[in-house]
Amino acid sequence: MTVAEHSPRTYARWTRVGIPLLIIYLLTMVDRTNISIAASDIITRLELTSAATGVLLSAFFWGYVITMVPGGVLADRTSPVRVISWALAVVGVTAALTGIVENFTLLLVVRVALGLAEGVIFPAFAVLFLKWFPSHERGRAVAATTFAVPLSTVVAAPLGGWMIDQWNYQTMFILQGLPAIIVAIIFARTASDDPASDHRISATERDLILASRAADTQAEGRFSEVIGKPLVWIVGFTFFLWVSGIYGFNLWMPSLIKSLSQSGIGAVGLLSAIPFAAGGLGLFINSWLSDRSKLSRSWFIATPLTIGAIALMLQHYMDLGLVGDMVLLSFAGLGLFAGTGPWWSWMVSLFPQNQVAGSVGLINVFGNLGGIVAPVLLGVLGGAAGGGSSFYVLGYGLVIAAALVIGLSLRHGQRSDTPNKVAMAKAGSAPADS
Repeated sequence: MTVAEHSPRTYARWTRVGIPLLIIYLLTMVDRTNISIAASDIITRLELTSAATGVLLSAFFWGYVITMVPGGVLADRTSPVRVISWALAVVGVTAALTGIVENFTLLLVVRVALGLAEGVIFPAFAVLFLKWFPSHERGRAVAATTFAVPLSTVVAAPLGGWMIDQWNYQTMFILQGLPAIIVAIIFARTASDDPASDHRISATERDLILASRAADTQAEGRFSEVIGKPLVWIVGFTFFLWVSGIYGFNLWMPSLIKSLSQSGIGAVGLLSAIPFAAGGLGLFINSWLSDRSKLSRSWFIATPLTIGAIALMLQHYMDLGLVGDMVLLSFAGLGLFAGTGPWWSWMVSLFPQNQVAGSVGLINVFGNLGGIVAPVLLGVLGGAAGGGSSFYVLGYGLVIAAALVIGLSLRHGQRSDTPNKVAMAKAGSAPADS
């Protein structure tokens, strides 16, 4: 750790970018997934079949995959802060509308609109990760942000269950949508696109970031070169299998737990938080290990995916009762989320610096097609038993994803800690022994 990193004046990259991105992603994830907590009440109110419920749960992703690539390109060429702020405001509005409309068709339209707004946000995050964080901190920065994925359920499931118990699911959607509008306004006024032109950070921190942020990245190139390489298609298919697991698990698990426990919505919300808490803990530990290791980040992706796959298959094929099922679902949550920090750090290193947002958007398009396919597929396969009874299918997909990650690591998994030391030296201080 450097003297510069210990200085209180050098934390702007975390206080003004890292933490706000976590809050923004948390709000978007809550507004994206809280429909799973309300699903049983929506099914009753609108008299939906299991297949129709799967369509409703997946509708968000129809819009989400459309705007990822153009959103990433827009953030690369203009201002990622403005892109994020405007999109987040729209997220808040459409999330609140989810609690206002009651016609099934209009509800689908609102969920698609929510997806269109959210689609541009994470690719724009990639630009800020690249510009604001030294390469040796990027894994932790991404992990801190993607921690919002499991944290959203830890927060939203109990809170959403409580709100529905106290009022109704319509009120829950409205109250959980409004904070996104407020945060969008604050972020637009306090964040900046690049530390190189930001005069509110110390010269020491600016020098530290600028000296090392280009390490472990590729030279500039054209987007046409990115999509012309097999790498992006293999990576995209891998992420498709992985995200199918994440969203199939996320959106159907509350219904599964309700059927297993025979409990009310409040208790289901609390139980649903446990696997995601395990996922959040695994994410931080795994990302910390990945940042400090000389091994390829790919090994910190494939290992948790394998753990998640085994847990999902055992949960289906073994009858262990509620406690045993919760243990296996917790291991599944750990396996699904622990690798997300190393994954995006790895992706940033594989593509040209000036095409990172577009590349991340394209990979997200592939991945989040899983958000369309998985909820519907699980709903159809589960039938009257619900999509949670078909989680073993997600396990098979994770096995294939882990194998593809290992295969990719043989050609693209090399890394070195040398850039970190060079960057520290250029920033004017030597790394301390730790």
